[in-house]
This record gives sequence, C-alpha cells and structure tokens, in this order.
Amino acid sequence: MKKKKDAMLQQIAENNRASTVLFVTGSTSEQPTGLMARDTGVPMYIETGSGFFVEPDKIVTTIEILAGTFGVAAIRADRLAKFASKGTRLFRKRNDFQMSDEEKLGVSIEGVTAFDAKNNLVLLKVAETRAPLPIGNSDTFEIGEKVYTLGYPDDMKYMCVAGSLQSRYKDNKWFQLRTLFLSGNGGGPVLNSQNEVVGVVAYGTGSVIGDNNKATIATAISSKVLKELLEKAGKVMSLEQWQKHARVRAYALEAQADEKAERYDNREAIRDYNAALKSNPDLVEIYSKRGIVKGRIENFQGAFKDFDRMIRINPEHIFAYNNRASAKANLGDEQSALDDLNKAIALNPEYIMAYVNLGGVKRLIAETKTDEGDIVEAQRYYQEAIDDYTKALALNPRNSLARKNRRDTKRILQLLRSQQETE
Repeated sequence: MKKKKDAMLQQIAENNRASTVLFVTGSTSEQPTGLMARDTGVPMYIETGSGFFVEPDKIVTTIEILAGTFGVAAIRADRLAKFASKGTRLFRKRNDFQMSDEEKLGVSIEGVTAFDAKNNLVLLKVAETRAPLPIGNSDTFEIGEKVYTLGYPDDMKYMCVAGSLQSRYKDNKWFQLRTLFLSGNGGGPVLNSQNEVVGVVAYGTGSVIGDNNKATIATAISSKVLKELLEKAGKVMSLEQWQKHARVRAYALEAQADEKAERYDNREAIRDYNAALKSNPDLVEIYSKRGIVKGRIENFQGAFKDFDRMIRINPEHIFAYNNRASAKANLGDEQSALDDLNKAIALNPEYIMAYVNLGGVKRLIAETKTDEGDIVEAQRYYQEAIDDYTKALALNPRNSLARKNRRDTKRILQLLRSQQETE
C-alpha cells in the first residue's frame, strides 16, 4: 500500500522555497578532500548550510555555518542548477567573500547587521529583496505539535521534512525536534502548520534509531530569540570583521574539535572544546560532546560531570541521560545507570540504543550477582537483558549490536541454568 502523501508538507515546501537560501562556504581542513584554493595553495573543502529571509533585505542563519569560513555564497533555490554546474571553482581566494559579479548566482551579502553569540544566530544584510517568512510565537508551540523543517542537505537539493516538538530547554529559548536532520539543514526554518516560523534549526543532536549517520533529533533556536535578534539590527560590519569576534571564533573552535573527535584525536579535541567554552561559555552542547570524548579516554568522572551539566541545562536531553548512564556504569553505579536509561526511554520509547545499553547494564549486574553466588538474581537480570535487546530489535530488526548481544546473553543464561541443574 502506498504511503499517503503529506499535503501540508508539500504546500509548505512550495510556498517557502523562494524565501530560503543555500549557503556554500569554503573551509580549511587538516585532511583535505582534494580541492585546492588556486591562488593560495591552501587545502580546502566545501561545506553547506541553510538560511532564509526574515525581512525583505535580511537573511538569518546560524553562526556556526559562517564562523571560520571563507568564500561565503548564498544561493537562491532557482539558481541551484546553474550553481551545481560551476559552483566550486568560484572559491579561489581565502578572503573572497562574494562570488564574482559575472557569475551572478549568489545573493550579494553586504555584511552582518546583528548576531547573538549566545544563541547561535546571525542576521545578514543583503543587496536584493525577497518575501520574508512570517514569524510565529514559539511560546505557544506545544510538545508533540507537528512542524516542518526546510533546508538544503549535502546534495544541495531543497528539502522539506515533517517532525514534531520533542522537548524544551529550561530557558525556553532552545528546543529539540523529532525529525530527520542531514548535514546542510542547519540554519533552515522550523515552521508550524500555520506556515509561521517557530524556530531555526541549529544542528542534529543524535539518532534514536541507532544509525550514527542520520540524526533523528535536531536542536533548534526558538523564534522568541529570532525576534529579539531582529530588534538589534543596526550598523553593518563585514563578514571578515565579524569573524574575528572572540565569541564567534569559539564556534570555529568547536567545529575544529568536532573534526578531531571524529578522528578519535581525543585529547586534542578536549583541548579545543575547553578553548571554545573559555571564549564562549554559552556553547552548552559542548558539555555533551566533551563528555563523550572524556569517556573514550576513561575519564568517567569527568564524563559524568559533563553529562550531568547538560541535563541540568536541558532536563529532557535523552542522549545525555544515555551517556551519563554509561559513565555511571563505568564508575560502578549500575542501579543509578538503569534509572538514567529508563528516563531516556520514558522520554522517547523509540530510542533503540537506550534499550541496548539497558541490556548491557543488566548484564553487568547479572555478572556481579553470579560472582556473589546469587544465581537466581543473576538469571533474572540476564533474562531482562534479553528482553531489552528484543525490544531494540522490534524497533530495528537490523540492529547488529542488539542481535549479537541477545544471542550471547541467551547462551550465558542457558549455560548458567545448565550448571544449576547439575548441582
């Protein structure tokens, strides 16, 4: 049976296409991807992001898309095909922030007219006009309410995706969405069913389906913050001048740390995360990222503190609960780890890795019970672990970790029962 099309999604996608832009930026990399800035010999690669018109001559996007970059271009949807055929050759000079006049593909960016370094938003003054998207009231945005995110993933194709509100941060200025997030969507608008902007997508936070390549939870900035930013619009400064601001450079440091973390250059990643937080203490998601890296080098106490800090900022951050549970288990506090994992599952019953990790902690407890000679309790925890892996597989039958762990746990339990019968 064919899946029923979401008429509202199609309508919102079409209505707002002309008011969105694709950001394409040049950036340096310690591991270049083959593209070289011809005039400088600097290794570089191309990154993408999204943005949208909030006033006839102003575009909003996130700071992290533009911090530490060069060759910034904002491409309208109706110019994407032409850009795709010749775009990358336009990034030749580190300080060339505009596409050449003869190409006439990009929206000419005059500079920054306002920014919020605490909440990751920047407002750009541009030389042409477009119909702005209407801004709604994010305070009336309810948990579970349907939303639509617009943006340009890595393939540079315009996309509209449906989702819903998952949770809010304590200050009500940030929230998390249950939606598919792909690299390139950052900076795009979050719209409600009334076609009003209720937020700006910042980044993907993690995946509840156990697929590290697809974020199914996205973190967004509320329209309340966006409205405050618009009120601050004033004198225009160049992108180059703006990028030198210490709190803006902190976003580039965070991105640099993310790259190092992906390469498992753990201690260097922690150093850069520390430097970013020192320059801009409001980059709170770093606590969660840094906690993961600390766990890799077995600094479990430090990891616990970072995840605990993240949860105090956002009491419904399901990934922080899952990761704090791991730190607790490694510190020998298995029962408290179970509490954190059950909290994560209560917040999102489809969070596969929480079930897998719940099974893992119960296996640890079962092993301890076996060593203590409490075979009855050990068998109970092994069976509960099997049940948890089964729940994970019910959500995703292809999850190899859940399948392997369930198989291994069944063998252990069978062996334990056989030994008990022969005694």
